[in-house]
Amino acid sequence: MDDITVDRIFLGSLHDLPVVNSKVVRIFTSSTFTDMSMERNYLMQNVYPKLKDYCKEKFGLEFQVVDMRWGVRDEATDDHSTTELCLKEIKNCQKLSVGPNFVVFLGEKYGYRPIPTYISSDQYFKIQRALKELKCDHFDVLDKWYKEDTNTIPPENEDLQEIDQRKWWQTLQILQTLLRKAADYLHANNELSDEERHNFFMSVTEREVIHGLLNREDTKSECLAYVRRIKNMDFQETKTVGKFVDLLPNREIDIDAQELLSNLRDFRLPSKIAIAWNREYGLNESENQEYLNVFSQHFYRNVTKLIRRSMKKVDRSNFGKIVFEILQHSHTCNSITEVFLGRNDEIEKLEKLLMSRDSCLLLVEGGGGSGKTSILA
Repeated sequence: MDDITVDRIFLGSLHDLPVVNSKVVRIFTSSTFTDMSMERNYLMQNVYPKLKDYCKEKFGLEFQVVDMRWGVRDEATDDHSTTELCLKEIKNCQKLSVGPNFVVFLGEKYGYRPIPTYISSDQYFKIQRALKELKCDHFDVLDKWYKEDTNTIPPENEDLQEIDQRKWWQTLQILQTLLRKAADYLHANNELSDEERHNFFMSVTEREVIHGLLNREDTKSECLAYVRRIKNMDFQETKTVGKFVDLLPNREIDIDAQELLSNLRDFRLPSKIAIAWNREYGLNESENQEYLNVFSQHFYRNVTKLIRRSMKKVDRSNFGKIVFEILQHSHTCNSITEVFLGRNDEIEKLEKLLMSRDSCLLLVEGGGGSGKTSILA
């Protein structure tokens, strides 16, 4: 923080305030539902408690992890609000965290690909037209599951998820097929951009990676990427292999999903960040413990390194603590005054008293909840 900014803070300026240094390390972990459960569980049980102790003892920080897959075995339990919640949590971690805020674990599974929760009305009408031109069956099913929300600008069509979950999952495959056929058709006719088309094919995990890593500038200080490959996988064991690769309903490998994964994992991700971990291991249980030990030690070292690097930028001197406390008060004033209305007479009277040359003690008195803090702010 430069001297001019510090001077403005001491003079009471409330404009262009620097961000208050957080006291929390909050990390969002991203992966598919099943293929990284072993690693996530091991970190939860053996590494996160150590990181919590490290942050508290070394820097007085609180360590938090957001794992939206914890305890969730299957994407079938996911609803569309969960995807939106994940993206909000990513933004929250980016806002609050000191140092690392996003870690992605990628294997050989692209993951669950839901249909969009919202489609702009303009796109929706194009999709309806495309399906009619393609003479697709069941295209009217879209109107049963999407309703137009005219309150948004521009209007959007919102996905309806009914109480009958079984009916929903039976219908999902039809909706996916219709929307993707229409997206391909419109893209080929230059009515959808590459990005707009991809929105109908994207997995939840890729969407998280885009928001948490690919769209960020300072990835070296904020993000970590772990890639794991399984050697000698037996693709005949479909019950086991389905946890680690994408399968179609007929239990064959989903080639489209694998191509999307390869593009994300092997090209886009390495172009943005150095992959922290890229290893192979087998499904033999005897290999698991050694692999997990090495993996967890590597994870601990990398997270603590990012925390230390971030804390070096924080002024922990007595003077820095004073600046931090003043900044907290200034930000509180700003947040309160954003939603404060009225009390003009009281404010004018207080302003005159404060600006007068009389040296006297001012006391603002009022009952609990009467707005003393707000009017002073």
